[in-house]
Amino acid sequence: MKKRMAACLLAAVILCAAVPAAAVSYTDVPAGSWARDYIVGATEAGLFQGVEENVFGMGQTMTRAQFVTALCRLFGWEMISPATPSFTDCASFRWYYSAVETALEHGAVPDYASAFRPDDPITREEMASMLVRALGYNALAGRMSDASLPFSDVTSNRGYIALAYDMGLITGQPDGTFQPGGSSTREQAAAILMRCYERLHTQSTEVDGDGYTLLTVETPAPSAETTVPTTPLEPLDALYEVLRDARSSGADLSQVAVVFSAGGVATVTSGSAVESSQTISASQVERYLQRDDVHTYYSTVYACSYLTYTNGSRTTTVWYQSPESLQAKLALCRLFGVTHYVLQDA
Repeated sequence: MKKRMAACLLAAVILCAAVPAAAVSYTDVPAGSWARDYIVGATEAGLFQGVEENVFGMGQTMTRAQFVTALCRLFGWEMISPATPSFTDCASFRWYYSAVETALEHGAVPDYASAFRPDDPITREEMASMLVRALGYNALAGRMSDASLPFSDVTSNRGYIALAYDMGLITGQPDGTFQPGGSSTREQAAAILMRCYERLHTQSTEVDGDGYTLLTVETPAPSAETTVPTTPLEPLDALYEVLRDARSSGADLSQVAVVFSAGGVATVTSGSAVESSQTISASQVERYLQRDDVHTYYSTVYACSYLTYTNGSRTTTVWYQSPESLQAKLALCRLFGVTHYVLQDA
């Protein structure tokens, strides 16, 4: 079973630091190289190793097997080694077997192909796609498939590339193209993974809002058109759009704070009719959770918790802010460079 992505994985990653490495001294990494700090950081964080003693392998291509291995280290995933290989070209005795299977288990690798191509150089498009999947944003990337990009050469996996680009994890080429099919070097991969590592390991700070530019995220109105009235607090795609707009506007993201609700939205339906809907406080949410007949759920699509219970012909649905949902949203904020938030009760 695939792991719960947008909340569990992102909340846990800040607690799962990679294994520290020894002091870094690579003879093939010039002191003035643009990539030196990324290479040193990635090595010290335990994400990368040199290709041989004191040699990083700068300029060499990054293979698909090497990249998923670094992803496993980045997220601190528990490694698995199933008895039966999932891919025809990844035998259980190969050094990368556990990394490939672990990345597949966590959704970083799609499961529709019969071969993984472990020794192929990873392309820039594949790198963006795997990282966004590993972060748990597969559904979000699908909804952003029409997102605008400054590149004319992106024709596939557009949502994944848009997310990685908007977060500042991956950039374009000097000529204004993205070159999605171009191979990535080891230092380019180190740069992308370290940008992600540093932001996810930054702490989010709750503030009162004074002196900050406040960003608010709209909660959708209740509707009985779906089985469960969908009123998630600060749904992930809406939060993404707000953060994207803030970055593209040139706002100082260090002085931005996102406003999150501490409570929830309670909607009562009877059949297909919405009878009432109201914003409720955190204490009211707690009273709902204490009911014996309540059922609780978590939506990774929206990064929000909800509960339901039925009383006769009426069904009450409450979307509410749980610690899990808040951590998932704060992780997305940090990926955009926003580290301040306001928790506002009803």
